Amino acid sequence: MTAGAMLDFVGVAAGYGKISVLDGVTLALGAAETLAVLGANGSGKSTLLKTAMGLTRMTEGGIRLDGTDITRLPAHRRAVLGMGYVPQTRNVFAELSVIDNLRMGAFARRDPIGPDLDAVFALFPRLAERRRVPAGTLSGGERRMLSIANALLLRPKLLLLDEPSSDLAPATVEHVFAAIRRIRGDWRLPVLLVEQNVRAALGLADRVCVMVRGRVALDLPAPQMQPAQLHALFMDGGVRARTDEAGRQRSQ
Repeated sequence: MTAGAMLDFVGVAAGYGKISVLDGVTLALGAAETLAVLGANGSGKSTLLKTAMGLTRMTEGGIRLDGTDITRLPAHRRAVLGMGYVPQTRNVFAELSVIDNLRMGAFARRDPIGPDLDAVFALFPRLAERRRVPAGTLSGGERRMLSIANALLLRPKLLLLDEPSSDLAPATVEHVFAAIRRIRGDWRLPVLLVEQNVRAALGLADRVCVMVRGRVALDLPAPQMQPAQLHALFMDGGVRARTDEAGRQRSQ
């Protein structure tokens, strides 16, 4: 266990069914940092977040949240304990209004949510403007904002973001990343960020780790990460992933 870590992976192996994806991952997120997880497609980045939330088959290792062992807890218990997870898919209730989606997001709370609603509307003014419209009519960027706002209404201890810039227009990406910076500053939340937009991630993160074939290949403070290192690791991960996939197809 890493002292002072908000989220701690120790020797974690996990995957889906008989398919293993993570291979002995040891990684810690500090209580006051943003950690960006980078890597080629198929390197295990999104699986890392799903494993943190209890959404994969974990076969080895352990996970602790703020010092509490959550290795065997189901996903809903992890959410109640403070895990705020925003998946890549825009999981909103399309038929419900924006405000009703946010009320649903606070399902586990028993205290008034009014002050936090005001806070997320200040963070995402576009949601405030569209609070009465069905979420299914929102743009892709607005749905991403709504997903993040939903996670925040549970008052999490940390935020897990899976490729928040995916499929968004550049101007919308800027709005989303500006909001993440404010979450760090105003909400004082540590953030574990999986992202394909390397430039944006490096500009936001305190620390960066690069995954290759389900393992942490590099873990450095963001200012020390060199472009040549990233290029070599991305190329290695991408080539190996394509080679593995070709091998699986030949064996079928």
